[in-house]
Amino acid sequence: MTQLILRSLGRAEVLRGGQPVKWEAESARDLVFYLMAHPEGRTREDIISALWREDQTARSGNRFRVTLHRARAGLGAPGCITEAYGAYRLSDEVLRASDVFRLYAALAEAEHSEGEARFLALGRAIAEYGGDFLPHLQAEWVLPAREEHQAAYTRACLERSVLHCEHLHCELAVQDLVAALRRDPFLGENHHQKLMTCLSVVEDKYAATEHYRRFVRFLRDDLKDAPMPETVVLAERIKRGERLCEHGQKAAAPLLRSCPLTSDGRCPGPYAELLNLA
Repeated sequence: MTQLILRSLGRAEVLRGGQPVKWEAESARDLVFYLMAHPEGRTREDIISALWREDQTARSGNRFRVTLHRARAGLGAPGCITEAYGAYRLSDEVLRASDVFRLYAALAEAEHSEGEARFLALGRAIAEYGGDFLPHLQAEWVLPAREEHQAAYTRACLERSVLHCEHLHCELAVQDLVAALRRDPFLGENHHQKLMTCLSVVEDKYAATEHYRRFVRFLRDDLKDAPMPETVVLAERIKRGERLCEHGQKAAAPLLRSCPLTSDGRCPGPYAELLNLA
């Protein structure tokens, strides 16, 4: 099969032999990306409901058959989309050609590595994440995968930030913390506290205080909430110019806390089965 590259993080693109695939219809491309979001496979009825919910004529099955044929043709071979026991899925070869697979493969490697190997694997995962999953689509079926991949990225940033902190690379630790919170400001308040502390060291108390003020506005305007008492006390200590650096302490920030390993050590993410074939 001609080499495929599937990109879905930050953009939607499928390359075959280095050239963009020319789809006979957008629905064929959407079917490929839908199956990428569900690597375990989906039934014909699932697919029709997700892609053509408002089009009752699609339930005749003809539109599905035509779209499936076009999707297989776009990918280059009938075996690119397989069917077993009523479920349609992308072949392992196609899944391995996707940026989502590379993201989770790097995270799985980081989870089982130490030292420099762990750091480098986290770097590959972070670099692979180019943005939201299928940013051009707002369909309901896109949202769970988008949230899951974003959570994986932010946890990788947080974990690498911890590694930077342990090695006293303060500015780099701040960069990763900022990247995580920019992507998901709803992360735990403890991460905002950590950023305030780091900013007081890397820049000054004014930068840390400014982040605190922005965080308070975010809580008030978006969540109708207020900061925890511990955050208020931290802000006051920073304003007084106290030194709060925690260098030398090992911060506990397990990788992918939102997607922990199962008891047998297998990755439970969307590409778990494929990642654990070896």
